[in-house]
Amino acid sequence: MLYKDLVNFEEIIQVIQLKEADDREKAKNLVKTYVISDGMAEKITKLIFPNLQFEKHSNSKGLLIVGNYGTGKSHLMSVLSSIAEDKLFIDLLNSDNVKKESSYVGGKFKVIRGEIGSTKRDFRDTICDILTQKLKEIGIDFEFPPYEKITGHKELFIELMGIFNKKYPDEGLLLIIDELLDYLKTRTDQPLMLDLNFLRELGEISAITRFRFIGGVQEALFDNPRFSFAADSLRRVKDRFEQVRIVREDIEYVISERLLRKTDEQKREIENHLKQFCIYYPSLQSRMNRFISLFPVHPSFIDTFEKIYIAEKREILKTLSLELKNVMDKEVPHAEPGLISYDTYWKYIKDNPSFRSIQDIKEVIDKSDVLYKKIEQSFSKPLYKPSALRIIEGISIHRLTTGDIYSKLGITSEELKDELFIFLKLPQCDAHFLNNTINVILKEILSTVNRQFISQNEENGQYYLDLKKDTDFDAIIEEKSQTLDDNTLNRYYYEILKHLTEKVNSSTYITGFNIWEHEVE
Repeated sequence: MLYKDLVNFEEIIQVIQLKEADDREKAKNLVKTYVISDGMAEKITKLIFPNLQFEKHSNSKGLLIVGNYGTGKSHLMSVLSSIAEDKLFIDLLNSDNVKKESSYVGGKFKVIRGEIGSTKRDFRDTICDILTQKLKEIGIDFEFPPYEKITGHKELFIELMGIFNKKYPDEGLLLIIDELLDYLKTRTDQPLMLDLNFLRELGEISAITRFRFIGGVQEALFDNPRFSFAADSLRRVKDRFEQVRIVREDIEYVISERLLRKTDEQKREIENHLKQFCIYYPSLQSRMNRFISLFPVHPSFIDTFEKIYIAEKREILKTLSLELKNVMDKEVPHAEPGLISYDTYWKYIKDNPSFRSIQDIKEVIDKSDVLYKKIEQSFSKPLYKPSALRIIEGISIHRLTTGDIYSKLGITSEELKDELFIFLKLPQCDAHFLNNTINVILKEILSTVNRQFISQNEENGQYYLDLKKDTDFDAIIEEKSQTLDDNTLNRYYYEILKHLTEKVNSSTYITGFNIWEHEVE
């Protein structure tokens, strides 16, 4: 049976831009293809819609959609802006709960979409220019005076919304801006303070007019250490905004329900295939439903991807799409689990030249390459070599999840077994025997590379890339000791004894024998 017989694979490789939703046909497709998890449905109905609606009196706030690249942030913003602009899109939503609550915002807004690219202009001037230009297109002429001629923006926006409501008495104005954090990160200290004050005002205006603001940011704005000097300003901004975070569960739902959609019959086939491996992986039995919904992706792929701290920790949907595309026409192995684990992501890191410009990542890649080549050339157990190479890749990925690439944090043999689903044909079919075999492979890896760049933390049994360990003196001593005969070992033993007892320059107690007088206090 082929993988494509078990999965209704839908490739996702395009990067969605918010401005695409300006095109009605594209907006229609974006709404129709957006998969809404139960968790995201609750955020939309309990947090986003209540702050967008204006028919019921409420202390509305601005909204920040928080999600890294490739997590569906721009897709969500496109969907929200599209249904706010046209209520006919509501029927295309993939959630009954969201459909039901959409009546409060569906078709209630004139929408202005924008993205802030590479610019040195003030945040305020950029936003005001976007508003001025787009408002003209819907028949409203309004000019914002220069920064230096005003004392604040509330009165300006109240005046603007007064003009707007005369022309559109039943509608509100929604401004939705993507890539907000990338812009703010480029700002120097004093301009940034002005930017944050203006952002706060945009949030405050939502409480007193029908103007609404949604911003897209790649990570939590208020927890970013880059802005620690502006803590007071950030706190005031935070008071006027609600954050809507796209979390792992939301991404996982998109993967299972769009990228890897399955029928009930396909799910039964997958369960029958995976059940035979429960004896090796206890977690498989306890999390069978999750393994089925994500098949052929191992859940640890998503869990680990979330922890990778590197700059390009993005595009999980695109990465998985490319990997899945490569296996769809292949046979599902009958004698192996056949899952895609996070070690496969290592090749994407190695092949991306931009990563080598980041010193920490370059160092991890370089040291991992040394280990990989040594295993390829010198590993003494050919049967276990493929597993040994996977272990090197898995440990290399794990090194990028610890925050500090020099820490002694790693991964145990049992975790490697369960997270990579390392599988070997063994005379005894159980998890304990498989784990012992993986321990043998790990010991052989240490021996093959002379413990260079890899260590085991004896306290917790974790293995990790040890980037500063280019010489392992313990391994050198052990290797040397195996070449010494008993007489030589005895001679060294007594030399050490003399040093420890400080008898190096003392004569022996009995001439011709390695015996010294030593007083014990």
